[in-house]
Amino acid sequence: MRNIILKSFETFIAQPFSLLKNKIVRITNLKSDFLSSNAINVSVLDDAVQIDVVNSEKAYNLLSAVVYKRKMNELRQVKIDENKTSAIFN
Repeated sequence: MRNIILKSFETFIAQPFSLLKNKIVRITNLKSDFLSSNAINVSVLDDAVQIDVVNSEKAYNLLSAVVYKRKMNELRQVKIDENKTSAIFN
């Protein structure tokens, strides 16, 4: 299982960061009785990056937590930048 996750991250990181930086990241958790193995598929779409996690709740939770923390860090940085600019104009 760990090797599958690491290979998927390698595939995801291999994409140029300029393509991924300003895109929406969507993560879907799929449960299938037809597929017995776990899989992670990454698709780069026009306006988003979609990560499909099949039969692996742990991988889905991990990826969701990473995306959530990234968004929170971005919001924190925006607030810090806003405070700096408002302090300059006061």
